[in-house]
Amino acid sequence: MKQTALFPAIDQLLFSVTEQDLSLPTLPGIAHKIQGMIDDINYSATQVVAVISGDPAIAAQVVKAANGGTFADWPKVDNVRAAVSRLGYKALRKLVTNIIDITDRAQTHHPVIKQHLNDLWEHSQEVAAYCYILARNLGSLDPDQAMLAGLVHDIGTLPLCLHAEKASPRLDHETIEELLWNFRPTVGEQLLRAWNFPDEIVTVTTEHEVLHRFDDSSQVSYSDIVAVANLLNHNTAKLTAWDRVAPLEKLHLSPAECSTFNERHYDEIRATRKMLFFH
Repeated sequence: MKQTALFPAIDQLLFSVTEQDLSLPTLPGIAHKIQGMIDDINYSATQVVAVISGDPAIAAQVVKAANGGTFADWPKVDNVRAAVSRLGYKALRKLVTNIIDITDRAQTHHPVIKQHLNDLWEHSQEVAAYCYILARNLGSLDPDQAMLAGLVHDIGTLPLCLHAEKASPRLDHETIEELLWNFRPTVGEQLLRAWNFPDEIVTVTTEHEVLHRFDDSSQVSYSDIVAVANLLNHNTAKLTAWDRVAPLEKLHLSPAECSTFNERHYDEIRATRKMLFFH
């Protein structure tokens, strides 16, 4: 594992990931909101799933719980909806209560870390929404699984931000960017593998930024979906050299369609964000 002078304890972080001995920061107040929704008969299971699907850490821990413990020998669930269905409300509420107890003590007050976490949450939600839309229009991949893949594709950022705050007395944006660039894929991959995620989602953490990836398979993957979704927001869609993005062919999209994706799918994007409780 590559080390840096500023962050010599990366192996210790990876050990904590493997031993599942770490907490992940969540969106402020989101776990309390989910807990309240579970207790309120006016909210449907679909609404609870939607709110869980807006937070990478909570969504990942719900899927982890549904694939572990008494369910370890069951087929793996690969989306939040299936995980909630398997756990049931009683177990889900207990899990969310535990998450509240842990994350309330682990919230950061460092301005640089808070900014990177806020950027991560916003970006993950955005990519999850695009993944859902792309998979639904494609028809050959499960939209709920694609949404989860988009939500957790950069999940390595979460433990790395907490690690940085503890490991370095002086933090700035450049230092955090260096840390994330070097270690986010590896930490994310090991985290999801330790949490018993399906392989097709685990590989998204390391493959989604390899835009010129060519393979022998004509079968589209969740890594392909996330790679394209990662570039479709308004700030990059018109500026991307789409003819050099290898996964497009497997998604049956042309460069021109990607450049104008936001305009052509405006209503669908807006509806998906609303469905996922984006504000």
